[in-house]
Amino acid sequence: MREIKAALLLLSSVLLVSCALVSSAYQTPDIELTHLQSLDRKGLDQVILVHFTIENPTNEDLHISRFSYRLDLENIEQISGVVYGLKPISALGKTQVQFKVNVNIFSAFRILESAIKNKDGIIRYDLVTKVSSVWWKLPVVSEKSGQINLADKYNL
Repeated sequence: MREIKAALLLLSSVLLVSCALVSSAYQTPDIELTHLQSLDRKGLDQVILVHFTIENPTNEDLHISRFSYRLDLENIEQISGVVYGLKPISALGKTQVQFKVNVNIFSAFRILESAIKNKDGIIRYDLVTKVSSVWWKLPVVSEKSGQINLADKYNL
């Protein structure tokens, strides 16, 4: 009976230690919208370059197998996409990624109209990102809201 209790105690200790070690790998990467840049128009679509910064808060390289995002500007779903196979982000490191996306030109005009009406050019955004890795069973979801200043910093 004593051997069983000792074995259960040892098994519990090993389980707790392994959970503590694994939990550091599950820290959520910090993803920020850093820049929007207007490129060419294609018919009724405006091509925009979307810039993100991804920060890895863990002590191991972050291997992202799938990165998806949805960016709403002024409560209008504008930009969404999925990217596979990003370069690994080093431990405790930061990287910049950028993606070309197409936006309906009429929606882009509504965003610009909102920036013009708001004399300081500030546009409200909501960003939802999902990061999948081979190490995690479920994607890590991040939701952020904020404002960008199209008049000063951004080129939309």
